[in-house]
Amino acid sequence: MFLLGLTLGLVLGANISLFLYAILLTGKESDEALERRNLK
Repeated sequence: MFLLGLTLGLVLGANISLFLYAILLTGKESDEALERRNLK
């Protein structure tokens, strides 16, 4: 039972971390696009 919880926690934790990282990258790219548009 402990091993199942540990495995499930690791998988969910990794997926949540990757999801948050993807959100941060998307936000950074949109900020850079806005800066490029405002400089023109």
